[in-house]
Amino acid sequence: MKKLIMVAVAVSFLMAGFAFPGQSLAKDKIVWGVLEPLSGPFADSGTRYSQAVIFAAEEINAKGGVLGKQIEVIVEDSALKPEVAVRKAKKLILQDKAEFIMAGTGSNVGLAIGQVAEKNNIINVLYGTEASQITGKEFSPNTFRTCMNTDQHSAVIVAYFAKKYPQFKKYYIICQDYSFGKEAAEGFVRKFNEIMPKDAKIVGQIFHPLATKDFGPYISTIMASGAEVLLTANWGTDLRLLFKQGNSMGWKVKGGCYYMEDPSVTAELGEASVGHVTGDTYVSTIDTPENKDFIKRYTTRFKDAPLEGWRYPMSSSARAYTAGQILAAVIQKTGNTKAENIIKTWEGMSFDTLWGKVIMRPCDHQIVTPGTVAEIVPKVDYYPFPNAGPPTVIPAEEITVPPNMTGNPRCK
Repeated sequence: MKKLIMVAVAVSFLMAGFAFPGQSLAKDKIVWGVLEPLSGPFADSGTRYSQAVIFAAEEINAKGGVLGKQIEVIVEDSALKPEVAVRKAKKLILQDKAEFIMAGTGSNVGLAIGQVAEKNNIINVLYGTEASQITGKEFSPNTFRTCMNTDQHSAVIVAYFAKKYPQFKKYYIICQDYSFGKEAAEGFVRKFNEIMPKDAKIVGQIFHPLATKDFGPYISTIMASGAEVLLTANWGTDLRLLFKQGNSMGWKVKGGCYYMEDPSVTAELGEASVGHVTGDTYVSTIDTPENKDFIKRYTTRFKDAPLEGWRYPMSSSARAYTAGQILAAVIQKTGNTKAENIIKTWEGMSFDTLWGKVIMRPCDHQIVTPGTVAEIVPKVDYYPFPNAGPPTVIPAEEITVPPNMTGNPRCK
């Protein structure tokens, strides 16, 4: 009950100054509809994404908006259910006049709302739904992905282990049992077979339901395998409980994780998170003036957030914020918000981001980006608990799947 109350407080905290569902909108606004889980076990992830999009819009509006118009952000609770997300997406488009919809949580949600966007001829922006099929075999011309896909994300982590820890020979994979988790595991296996030495082996794979509460049986299996490294795309409560329970059972694996730098995870795990590997487009310790200034602005804006983990940026925060900045730049360059014109403008555009230069690949609308990997260390400048240490950059060419291997018929 306490967590549900805190989520409700957080939504009120975030939405100050923004449109609420059902509010009539002036013609001098450009509406972004955001679909994230704001209830249930993954509300933390949805709230963090939402607040980052809102923060981006605030900064854009403070500089005059886009095309002389202000950005209006309307956040709807997807409940991490495709059928709910579809209903809410239709409401955002038809009732609230959203010209863009956005999502970060749930590849199943990203796929579903992409169909709604195409049918209604608006743009769908995905800054966190990573299943490769979204820009592959299930491609929609109205969807653009500004985050890595699972092939890229898995490759970043495997490439780091291949370079840094060649002594490890036994790897185990555990992921959530839905499209994202399955494709993340496929990405791990593909990159592993491509670059690891022949004496390194994946000794097992496990897929578990979303929001699993008892990881004990899975952990026992992993420990019995003799695995030295655990590769996982788990996120939110599934990542936190996996490592919390694994630590209590005495496992010795080194984690290679999509999202271990999540402040909500490292704040609770504490020292038990130290030494595990995290990889994404962004980590907070990127040592540039631009990133340091972003962190200062972000932590100032959210210093009063009701949960400690929401006060600090992580990879998902930076991705969602960057998606907003990129979308605004595309709209400005296009000169209007018509989907067919946005598509033509966005294809092939490059952008300077907090983590480096990225390009929107024309054939599949998948961002081509370098990756950033770090290990969790006991003390960092921005957090009062363990988090990502010094970053290692993996170049885009080492992690990008060639166009003809995406499964997208437009890519040759």
